[in-house]
Amino acid sequence: MSLHQWSFTSTAPPEFIGLENYIYLFGWEPFYTSLKATALFATTTLVQLIIALTAALLVNSISRFKNLISSSFLIPYTLPPVATGTIWLYLINPNVGPIFKFLTNKNILDSPIYWSVQSDTALMAVIGITSWTFWPFMFLILLASLESIPEEYYESARMYGAGIVDRFLHITLPHLKTAILLAVSIRMVWNLTKVSQIYQLTGGGPGYSTSILAVFLYRFAYDQGQFGLAFAVGVVLLIITLAFTLLFIRGFEKSRSDNE
Repeated sequence: MSLHQWSFTSTAPPEFIGLENYIYLFGWEPFYTSLKATALFATTTLVQLIIALTAALLVNSISRFKNLISSSFLIPYTLPPVATGTIWLYLINPNVGPIFKFLTNKNILDSPIYWSVQSDTALMAVIGITSWTFWPFMFLILLASLESIPEEYYESARMYGAGIVDRFLHITLPHLKTAILLAVSIRMVWNLTKVSQIYQLTGGGPGYSTSILAVFLYRFAYDQGQFGLAFAVGVVLLIITLAFTLLFIRGFEKSRSDNE
C-alpha cells in the first residue's frame, strides 16, 4: 500500500503511484526532523538501562525489605502509559505544576520553562518521561540475572583481593551480558514503536520535533488521512527495526560463542 495514493477521506479506490510516496518523504524536510527525533529518542533505551542496572545492583546488595523496594520500583510500569503521561503533564505544567512552582519559589529558576513550545525541551521531556515509565522492565530482567550469579564467585574474588570495581567488571558484567542484550533489544524495538504517550505529551510537536517515526506514521494516517504515506513511513520504520534486531541477534550469537 506504500506504493499507492490512498486518502482516508476519499471514496476513490487506492491509486498506484509507484515510488512517489517515498520520493515525497525523502525530499521533505520534516521527514529528516522525524528521523533525527527517532535517533535521539532511541537514547531513552540507554537511560532506562543505566537506571535499571543501578537499581538492580542496589537491590541485589541489600538483605532487608528487598521485595518491598523491588515492588515499589515497578509502580511506573504497572500504570497505563496514558495515566503516567497525565500525571507528568500536571507535574511539569509551567503554570500550575508543583515542580516549576517549587523551583521558582526556591529561586532555582527565574521563571517556569514552557518546555512544550521548544523543540529541545519538548524532546527532553518526552525522553525523560518515557524512561521513567518503562525502566522497570529492564530492572526485572537484570535483577533476575544478578540473583542467579553464585555468591561463591564473589567470595573467591574477595579472597584474592579483588575490589568492588574488579568484581563488577570481571564477574557481574560478564554474567549480565546476555540479560543486557535481551533487555536492550526488546526495549529498543518497543521504544521505536511508541505512539500514545508521546502523542499525549506533545502531539508530536512543536512542528515535528518530537514526531518519532511511529508518531509521524500516526499523524499521516489519522490526522491527515494519507494512508499511502503512512504505509511508506511504516516501511522505513520496519527496515530500521529489522536492522536493530539483526544487530542484536549478532550480539546474542557472539555472547553465546564467548560463553561456550
